[in-house]
Amino acid sequence: MTLSTDTPSPARICVTPPDRPLDKKAVADVLAQLIERGSLTERDEQLLEYLRETYVLSLDQVQRLLWPLASPVTAYNRLQYLQRHHLLAAARIPREGMEERRLPVGKVYTLGEAGRLWLRQGVDGRHPGYLKRDQVLHDLMIAEIMVRLKEAVRRRGKEWSLAWAGEQAAAFVEPGHDNPTARPDGLAVLQQRRGDKVAALPLFVEMDVGREPHGRPSSDWGRKIIGYDRFYASEWRFHAGMSDLPIFPLVAVVTHGEQRLLNLADAILEHRRQPVVYYLALWQDLVSGDDILAVPAWAIVTGDGQVAGRERAGRQPLVAESGKKTKKAADEKK
Repeated sequence: MTLSTDTPSPARICVTPPDRPLDKKAVADVLAQLIERGSLTERDEQLLEYLRETYVLSLDQVQRLLWPLASPVTAYNRLQYLQRHHLLAAARIPREGMEERRLPVGKVYTLGEAGRLWLRQGVDGRHPGYLKRDQVLHDLMIAEIMVRLKEAVRRRGKEWSLAWAGEQAAAFVEPGHDNPTARPDGLAVLQQRRGDKVAALPLFVEMDVGREPHGRPSSDWGRKIIGYDRFYASEWRFHAGMSDLPIFPLVAVVTHGEQRLLNLADAILEHRRQPVVYYLALWQDLVSGDDILAVPAWAIVTGDGQVAGRERAGRQPLVAESGKKTKKAADEKK
């Protein structure tokens, strides 16, 4: 998804530094004062929890998540307050990177030293001087998927809910191994209450922004497909947050380029050995409308080796208009 420009984009993005060097005690003192004065709101705490899972959020994404009925200025003023007290750190993404991905240009926020301390993460007093541009843009795209899912659930009413786990919580590490066998960018669990019953649609989210061919088992996607096979074949219900899921999560891959999507479908059919279901969609299709659950953007690689939606006219939404899961998702069983 990289555009050709005359001037190469910087690989690093500078982060706004604090007024003075911080040590762990200074950070703890700032946080203690905020807590003593009751200055941290429930919304502030929600923001820190979101950043634990997404790593970064743009001003636009924060406003849509936590101040959906307020102006961006209201969100910005609160974020500035949190930044001054080191709960957040901020950076500005190059305009072309965000415009290319149809993301509003503006500040991007990550956890500051006090924010990490509040979450009981490691704090060493060294404020990060920069963020890696490509990783931030990747993480913003994942965050955009999460925000759009939240908006779609909100639109459907109180019977609907969304649980989201980030990369670290969703990763699968086999016993005796140090590195994850499968590392989704996120795990989303959509739920709809129907009387005394709850219908659930779990999905791993993968953002495919690379250019590497899919054909070889040793390719990045070859390894991913094998990793999901091994996750499926494990006792996956013992994985954190998955014990109550009715089915193994489908793998929702967001990619770029029609041919790349079709090549990925073929690579899945070639390398997959377990009936893991894959949904494949183009980024530009998902962000073109207001309701990410209703847009008919998804080609489906079914558990029995069929591909529904090779032609764009045959693609499906994640959720049918009636509020039920699509038939393909509902029919897939472990």
